[in-house]
Amino acid sequence: MLKEMLVAAATLLATAANAAGPLPPSTYAKPARLVALPDGRKINLFCLGSGAPTVVLDAGWGSGMSAWAKVQPAIAETTRVCAFDRPGMGFSDEGPLPRDARAVVADERAALKAARVKGPYVLVGHSMAGLHVRLYASLYPKEVAGAVLVDPSNPHQARRFAEVAPKGAAMNDKMMGMMRGCADKVVAGTLKPGEPGFSLCFPPPPATLPEDVRAVTLQRQGEGWRYRMQASEVDSMAGSSSADIDRTRRPLGDLPWIVLTAEGTGKGPPTPVEEQAAMGQVWKAMHDEAAGLSTRGENRMVASGHNIQTEKPEAVIAAVNEVVAAVRAERR
Repeated sequence: MLKEMLVAAATLLATAANAAGPLPPSTYAKPARLVALPDGRKINLFCLGSGAPTVVLDAGWGSGMSAWAKVQPAIAETTRVCAFDRPGMGFSDEGPLPRDARAVVADERAALKAARVKGPYVLVGHSMAGLHVRLYASLYPKEVAGAVLVDPSNPHQARRFAEVAPKGAAMNDKMMGMMRGCADKVVAGTLKPGEPGFSLCFPPPPATLPEDVRAVTLQRQGEGWRYRMQASEVDSMAGSSSADIDRTRRPLGDLPWIVLTAEGTGKGPPTPVEEQAAMGQVWKAMHDEAAGLSTRGENRMVASGHNIQTEKPEAVIAAVNEVVAAVRAERR
């Protein structure tokens, strides 16, 4: 899983470098705006466009703000849109453990306040960040005007997957264990970039990337603290993050609320072919449940793999613009 995470991160940086629109190739090779939190830590925040409501983009596990390279410029044509790097990603500082959903929401909220980005917001979260969106909406309903959940993770999903796809769950656990072993060596300082075996754990960034982007990617691969942050995020999913969402769950009324479900999620390794259909059904069922939190909630199927924002960015852009339009209509 960690190896897949690093491949995805490099791919997303490559996507950013080649994205059409106003963003220059090396947008994500340097900090955008480092916002100081009350405790002195800094969060990297990148805002484009103008208008209200402000859209806030939170990337999935192992990804920073470059995940939104194909989406953010298009949304900026309609309203203000801000993306941020969670602790452990991009140029944001390290954060205290555990890095569960509550910790992420607290940092996100503090960064927006410190940067004087006014709400209520339209929150957009991909994959694991879907948990952050749900918790934010439950804890601070007056600060959330609407949301788009992009193929989101779900409370207790590991248990529910294991019930219908035990072989796939076991294979994923094995892969995760192998990659965690690699990360532990980096944290301990016994495995460093350039040493034999490092590239077996962490694939080098594509040679097609601009040199400054390659340099940043290689540097991050050798920083052990980042793996501590990311490991804590995924370890918290089945525990405190899911428990917090259960404990704070509340009806969202008629909040504009769209869930996007990727048709391709679960249709590949490590899930065996014979378990993929059942896994897909559970994935859709969990997203139907998430959509049902609002009386206006909707779950839309998208012909895409898990990273809809890079494979079918138009689906994300359309959903966000629709939610923004609904929020504006209510304010008239």
